[in-house]
Amino acid sequence: MTVTSRVPALIDYLYNLFSADVTLGTAPAPGTVTVYDGPPTTLLDAPLKLYVGLTDPDNTGGETAADFVQEWAAIGRRGRNEMVTIHCCAEAWSGTDDIRSMRVAVYAIVGAVETLLQADTTQFGGNVLFPAPGMTTGSLLQNNAGAVTARVPFDLTFKSRVGG
Repeated sequence: MTVTSRVPALIDYLYNLFSADVTLGTAPAPGTVTVYDGPPTTLLDAPLKLYVGLTDPDNTGGETAADFVQEWAAIGRRGRNEMVTIHCCAEAWSGTDDIRSMRVAVYAIVGAVETLLQADTTQFGGNVLFPAPGMTTGSLLQNNAGAVTARVPFDLTFKSRVGG
């Protein structure tokens, strides 16, 4: 079977990595981060969340989960280098007016993701050559409309090889 892109397998790998990690998905309560593969299908609203393949959890329409660009990597037509960007979003909220605590919590989620990226020795399940450089862009969004929310949409960028 021809591998057209590493995007699907890489999203699966990252979701499983983050879900099973003791600093994120399996952290003891109340620090447990609920990890979603794309948009959630439940109306339950966990206070600490990480979305893999989603940047705006409030968007009810479709949005870009990942981007990829390919170029020839070898003589012939089979080997291609692929730059993959997976869009993610970390979020923390509470029913108090303490935005500082939510800012600290959301950056703890982002920091745990970065630590996992730096520690991976499997080439992300064999899906990438290397992080290029891994975590790239991000921004801090804050809101206090009924619940104090801090959100950091960010991108993870990798270099992969597909084809021959």
